[in-house]
Amino acid sequence: MEIVITRSEFNELIRPNVDGTIEMIKQILTRNSLKPIDLQFTLMVGGSTYIPYVRSRVEEVLQIPANCEIDPTTAVAIGAAYYSATKPKEIEKTGSKAKTSISIKTSYNKASKEKDELFSARVTGSTEGLSYRITRQDGGFDSGIKKLSERISEDLPLVDGAFNFFSLVVYDSQNNIIETDIEPIGINSGFGISGQPIPEDICLEVDDYDNPGKTRLKPIFFKNAILPLRSQGISFPLNKGMIKGNDDDFIYINVLEGSHLALPEANKGIGFMEIRGTQIKRDIAKGSDIEITISISESRDISIAVYLNMADQEFKQLFNPKERHTPIEFLKEQVEDLSDKLELEIQEATDKEDFETAGALSKLKKEMETVSEETESLTSDDVTDKRYQLEDKKRKIAQQIDSATKDKRIQQVKAHYFETKEECEKMLDQNGNDHERKTFNDIVAQESAFFATNSPIKIQEKSDELHSIIGKIRWRTPDFLTNIFQWCKNNQTKMNDQTQAKSLVDAGNFAIESENWERLSEINSGLLNLLPKGAEKEATTRIGFGL
Repeated sequence: MEIVITRSEFNELIRPNVDGTIEMIKQILTRNSLKPIDLQFTLMVGGSTYIPYVRSRVEEVLQIPANCEIDPTTAVAIGAAYYSATKPKEIEKTGSKAKTSISIKTSYNKASKEKDELFSARVTGSTEGLSYRITRQDGGFDSGIKKLSERISEDLPLVDGAFNFFSLVVYDSQNNIIETDIEPIGINSGFGISGQPIPEDICLEVDDYDNPGKTRLKPIFFKNAILPLRSQGISFPLNKGMIKGNDDDFIYINVLEGSHLALPEANKGIGFMEIRGTQIKRDIAKGSDIEITISISESRDISIAVYLNMADQEFKQLFNPKERHTPIEFLKEQVEDLSDKLELEIQEATDKEDFETAGALSKLKKEMETVSEETESLTSDDVTDKRYQLEDKKRKIAQQIDSATKDKRIQQVKAHYFETKEECEKMLDQNGNDHERKTFNDIVAQESAFFATNSPIKIQEKSDELHSIIGKIRWRTPDFLTNIFQWCKNNQTKMNDQTQAKSLVDAGNFAIESENWERLSEINSGLLNLLPKGAEKEATTRIGFGL
């Protein structure tokens, strides 16, 4: 069959896809506080560049030139090739390596935007009577023959916009070439390849202490960070204990890819570890520390290392990005939690007479019920890809819930900010100093900027900064210091060093009698440091501020 289609009909067919791509460009510009006029041109890459309508539509909507000067079908491959050329070669060595009289270790930047690049080398072995010569492959540079010493240092001139190859040859006193272990010298000039950026935030799912029973996302690496990446050890207090040998006691470590502002269920799982009571060498108390280190290679392999302080044990696991890691029991828990969350959000929206949000969420209810039923029917020995299909459906529903309730969450953190701001103003009027007032005024002056981000986390950060001012002021007030001391005194049995705790309590009683509030502040800090982290968190939460 042969069908005739006009160019205008073809353009209309592809228009939604082209406009959808342009809309994404606009979102990226907005996210980075840019306008199309700030850009010099749009660089067109990919086979669709050959379609005249694509080029004209991009120019028409963005009002900036479309640059089609590079080959759109090979641009990405060429960039990947230049990037891979900067990486060290890893060749499996076979057989025994021939012994050489000298060994040369080199040091230089493999990518440079300079006109000359410093090359240095250290020579091991006898250099008596030896000389060397460095030449560029295209013949444009020759160092001449120079006496070889333990240190070599040369400025190598580079051809801009090209890959520059140099060779270093060593000669004996008879000008015979001496065999060495040096590799060819290659320097990429002018391409400015810094590495692969990650496309989304990488987050860790952690317990939300302000909302018991719920979790939140802690960003570990932010979008566009350059691979490879490694986090510092991140410490958390465990929210429950574990008994050695008990298979029913466990902790999950869940690493997710996606926006750190989203619901945990809305993001993609890329690394999941489970540690059970049968794996630990001793009982673990609630509130003891767990330290997590995450690293990502250039191939996006994810390594998770978990250290349990109390057990002095480390657990490690490597995850390949091509494989999915979704334990069925954990998926069931997530689906159940999301179902409960959806019911709660519908009820809250209805109570507030926000019928638009309630209606949008109610449309998801039937789909959520179907996913719940299908997930519950999964057995632990299921080897099909059904779990992954259900995980994708669950994530899609969570993203829709996240989108529908985002405004509510922003309003909640804004309301919390203004409540904290009002409390902070009162505290400053009563007992604040000049430094604290300046810090407060600086935060208030930034209000329009951090409200404009529409980021609940950024607004919450400012609330936390105001809380910090409140905390500092409270630590100077007698009533507050006395309340802290009494709470610590009542929880003395939980403290790590009972002898030191008794000594501090006796000193605290004397400080109250003598009204030495500065001394009582020091004693309170000492007592809180003797508590397990979980108990310390309980103290600061009950009394109404974060340390």
